[in-house]
Amino acid sequence: MLQTALSDSCQPRAGNLLAGAEPGNPAHKNADRKVMTQTKERVLNGLPLGEILIEQGVLTRVQVEHLLRVQKTCHRPIGDLAERLYGVSPTAIEDAWVQQYLHTIGTVDLADVAVEVDCLRQINRRQAWQFHLLPTNRESGELNIATDADNLVRAVNFSARKLDEPVLFIVAEREQLREFLKQHYPVPNFMQEYADELR
Repeated sequence: MLQTALSDSCQPRAGNLLAGAEPGNPAHKNADRKVMTQTKERVLNGLPLGEILIEQGVLTRVQVEHLLRVQKTCHRPIGDLAERLYGVSPTAIEDAWVQQYLHTIGTVDLADVAVEVDCLRQINRRQAWQFHLLPTNRESGELNIATDADNLVRAVNFSARKLDEPVLFIVAEREQLREFLKQHYPVPNFMQEYADELR
């Protein structure tokens, strides 16, 4: 029975970018090319996802050590294995990944970030507000996009599907991001309120 579970856990399966695959080992084949090319190294060098799952009480240390042993044989992401072998919900994996990401890169002050018109044109107003995205500038061949912690997972999944270039996410405080969206993607108040309800 356990052998079957281990064997099944090593088989790839469909899913969105983060529901079972942390950055650096995405489930979406093209996402690795398009999303977080720099960030994946930063995250992998930061606080391990397994440690965060232990801190959050999602898994025990024994369970994480087991997952790491299994990972050596089948090279699947820890989040994916946690879902398959211990029934951890995709939401719990996403929450842990967001904490890992924030621990690694921290938050930025958008007042210190250059915003280029050409980058703003990569998405429309509806997309900006629906996914809480603010494309800011390009560095080293990557499009920098600001979002907030609450919308990071949705922003990553949107970018993996819709943007055709490497992306690096920066995380801003929610209220500051909202003010910048008002400035660069003005919409009526009712649309702003509706966007807030989508979280």
